[in-house]
Amino acid sequence: MSQPKALFVAPLRDFSGYASVSRDYARALNNAGLTIVTRDLIYDNGQYKRNSAECTWADNNTQGVNIVIQQTTPNEMEPKAGCFNVGIFCWETDRIPDLWVNQLNKMDLILVPCEDNLLVARKCGVITPVEKVPYSCTINKYEKSLVPFITPGAEDAFKFLAVCQYSKKKGIDPLLKAYLSEFGEYDNALLILKTYFGPNDGEAEAKKMHEILNVIKRALRLKKYPRIQLIHEVMSFDDIERLHATADCYCLPSRGEGWGVPHFDALDYGLPVIATKGTGPEEFITPECGWLVDSHMSPCIDMPHPHDFMYTAQDNWREPQVCALKRAMREAYELWKRRDDSDAWSKMCLAAKERVKDFSNDIVGPQLRDVIMKYYEMWRVTCS
Repeated sequence: MSQPKALFVAPLRDFSGYASVSRDYARALNNAGLTIVTRDLIYDNGQYKRNSAECTWADNNTQGVNIVIQQTTPNEMEPKAGCFNVGIFCWETDRIPDLWVNQLNKMDLILVPCEDNLLVARKCGVITPVEKVPYSCTINKYEKSLVPFITPGAEDAFKFLAVCQYSKKKGIDPLLKAYLSEFGEYDNALLILKTYFGPNDGEAEAKKMHEILNVIKRALRLKKYPRIQLIHEVMSFDDIERLHATADCYCLPSRGEGWGVPHFDALDYGLPVIATKGTGPEEFITPECGWLVDSHMSPCIDMPHPHDFMYTAQDNWREPQVCALKRAMREAYELWKRRDDSDAWSKMCLAAKERVKDFSNDIVGPQLRDVIMKYYEMWRVTCS
């Protein structure tokens, strides 16, 4: 039998975390020996510049395609007649919308990146085979020298970093509650919070973000607060990388993550990571490279969405325990403070970079290929 040809459809030109993992999956499949053709889904009008191999995949024709792989939200998946159809998606709550279940059941194989997604899919009525394959990464994209930003008055401070779009899902409110109540004016700490509401933010949105911070401070009713550097303006990808070079620890206690691309990326910049237990980052954070904060299930609230059937109070996500988050942040800070007398902190930073290697394209690619080919062969026999 000749080698099957796969069409991979995903947001390959965008700049989101979703797009980044799509590009790495394409590289992983190619490295694993699968003949691939790519076609773009456009969500944020990104103009990611393809390398020569990616240009070749995009220019390849679709004649003779046997396998169609779509990495998008299930409502946009369209099975192609006469082909083996694979859907790749992730989700952040304990319920998949019925519309999504119907679409997923039209596919021949579903791939998800974390155990929780696999269990939720089966619980919600997905009868199509569902398999877990972790997201992969291109290791060498992190191997470059980065110049940290200057942080006036805080050059020698321990710097927590969080980068995300502002939403209830991302857990900025428990992050602020924990940081502002745990650290005082005599702690040499700084929280760098890079956040935004949407791609068209302006001065009004920046003012709104500062007001949210002030509301939390007023509610806490403390006399003194630790330092926060709030960054609202648009930054280039290179400058986002420089933020990681500036920071010491990545901390984002999201209420829901299907994988957690920002958490994952932070590890390979050598940053120990603090995340919420029971969410996607549990797939890759170990005690050697970070902290998983205890959490409990709680109804989704205050999460507006264009579709009224998504993120309702019928869905549950993880509520991080603020006191547990405070303990994790304090432990990270104290380990860093003792770095001259102990190698514990440097070992965590090294373990962070080493952990990411377990998910390289060369390691995940064969897993991804083998799962797809296993079900493809079963489908082919059934169709013959």
